[in-house]
Amino acid sequence: MLADLVCTLGLFIPLFLIFLRRLRRMRAQQNAAMQSLAAHHGFMFNPNHAYQGTVMSGTLGSHRCDVSFETVRRRSRRNRSSTYMHITVALNTPLRLGLLITRQGFLTEGLRLPDTLTGNQDIIVGEKNFDDTYRVKGMDENAVRAYFTPQRIQAVLQFQRSLGPLQNLTMTDQQLNLRFPGVVSDMSIVSQTAKGLVWLAQQLEG
Repeated sequence: MLADLVCTLGLFIPLFLIFLRRLRRMRAQQNAAMQSLAAHHGFMFNPNHAYQGTVMSGTLGSHRCDVSFETVRRRSRRNRSSTYMHITVALNTPLRLGLLITRQGFLTEGLRLPDTLTGNQDIIVGEKNFDDTYRVKGMDENAVRAYFTPQRIQAVLQFQRSLGPLQNLTMTDQQLNLRFPGVVSDMSIVSQTAKGLVWLAQQLEG
């Protein structure tokens, strides 16, 4: 029995070390790519982010832009975790609507009881595609509807069409946030998405 255990460990340990080296190499390459992107845009960069918190921050165009990671650990027997990449662009002129806009539907909200039963707010703005795509919350429903002019609605929908089905756009009084369903390795996608968020912020503030 002892010989079997030694043999098993002799096979497992080298495989584990190979996996660990590959993981370190992959993360080093990804860190180098992110650092290159930060340098390209003149952002500050944190090389010791450990996939949690802000990894780069600076000004893109005329707006503050942050790229960060969120690692969520799920309570289970296997103690699994999921890591998401966020791009956040701050609005230069914060709103006072108590606004929260999120994607709605099964992919983002999961199974939910009807709003008529839960009392969960969803302001109907009056544009079907927009209302079908987003859950809109705010303190004054009439003020929220007045804010969403046809031009602003179309800007949001135009940006939404450039996203994948699991890329979640959130908007508040202070900022726009785009969450990727994982860690993006292609930095050109990160750069283009950040520029797209800045464009959207400009349209909303126009």
